[in-house]
Amino acid sequence: MVSPVAIGLFGLSLAGLAAAVAGVRLLRADAHLHQRIHGHAVQRVSPAALPYRLPRLFAMRGREREEVEQRLRKAGFFDPSAIEVFAWLRVTAAAVAALVSMVACLAITGNPFKPLLPTFASAGLTYIGAKYALRMRAAGRERVLTAEFPFLLDLMLMMLESGVSLDQCFRAIAREEHVAVPHHARLVGMLVEDLDRGQDYQLAFDRWAGRVGVIGSRELATVFRQSLFHGMELVPALREFVREFSQRRVARAREAIGAITVRMVILMLVFFMPALFIVLAGPPVAAIFDTLRSTAP
Repeated sequence: MVSPVAIGLFGLSLAGLAAAVAGVRLLRADAHLHQRIHGHAVQRVSPAALPYRLPRLFAMRGREREEVEQRLRKAGFFDPSAIEVFAWLRVTAAAVAALVSMVACLAITGNPFKPLLPTFASAGLTYIGAKYALRMRAAGRERVLTAEFPFLLDLMLMMLESGVSLDQCFRAIAREEHVAVPHHARLVGMLVEDLDRGQDYQLAFDRWAGRVGVIGSRELATVFRQSLFHGMELVPALREFVREFSQRRVARAREAIGAITVRMVILMLVFFMPALFIVLAGPPVAAIFDTLRSTAP
């Protein structure tokens, strides 16, 4: 028999979740209305812009906040409110996981709070796993940007050798190279926007290198600054940088091949060797048992 108190608490949980979803929809509608009235660009509503702040129990502080902010930048989220958006999404995902577990418990046992261990476990694992999901997103973006980096360098080298200035090179990549280097073209477009707003070249290059966040971006930004402020020839330096980056790619590819070899050996030991032993030793062992059974009195 299902307890009326349990049903009531479960209904209140569902009502609270529905009220939160309705509130977010109303805030989105209010943002669109504000954009139509004032003519500003539509901005995505984030929890940082909500009138209700996240409780201090779930707010990130200290080293955890710095780590999450760094992961968010590597994952491609540069908005200042991204940290608050991530915190709200993580808490919401944990609440949804707990609610799903309660629904499963209600369907199986007839009581959404019996047992409590799956509910707490699902909520806790979802809350902790959000950081690992963010880490995987950041690693995936880093792999994509690293794969596009040689094409970006080749494009810049061809444009600079043809007599185009560095500023025109940036603008051409941001405007016309969305097919060859789509991810880097977006980042270069953000660099051009910083320069158009009157930002200093040195600060703009530093911001661009921080947004890219792959090995070699800081060194390339340093090459750009030395070319603009110290008169260093950019084409020979960039060609040398391309050669050095190619050597780094070959070294990383060799490391990856070595890691794959070790994994293949482990997989062979775990999956292939037992089957090989069964195939080779199975018939003799079966013959021995047959002989023992035939000679037994």
